[in-house]
Amino acid sequence: MTPEEQELLRRFSINDEAAMLRVLGCNSPRSGLDQKVEALTRLAALIARDAGVSSYHWAIDDAIAGGATDAEIIGVLVTVAPIVGLACVASAAPVLALALGYDVDQALG
Repeated sequence: MTPEEQELLRRFSINDEAAMLRVLGCNSPRSGLDQKVEALTRLAALIARDAGVSSYHWAIDDAIAGGATDAEIIGVLVTVAPIVGLACVASAAPVLALALGYDVDQALG
C-alpha cells in the first residue's frame, strides 16, 4: 500500500470531509442549508445507516458548532425512531450520549 493510500484511509477513518469531497469531485461541502440543519440532517442519515462511532462524533461536533442544542440532537434520534426502528435507535443512543458527554453504560452499570 502506498503512503498516499494509507493517508486516504486514515482521512476516511476520521471522516475528513475535505478528503471525501476531493474523492467525490465536489467543490463545496455545503448544501445551501445552514451548518446546524445540515449536520442534524447528516446525523439522521447516520442513524438510519447504523454508522460508526467516529461518524456520529463528527456530525454531532458539527451540529454543536452550528448551534444545535443537546435537545435538538436527541430530537433527531426521537424523530427518526419510527422510521429506522428500535435496533438502530438502541445502537445509536449510547454513541450519541457519549458524544454529548453522558456515559449510558456507566449510568446503567
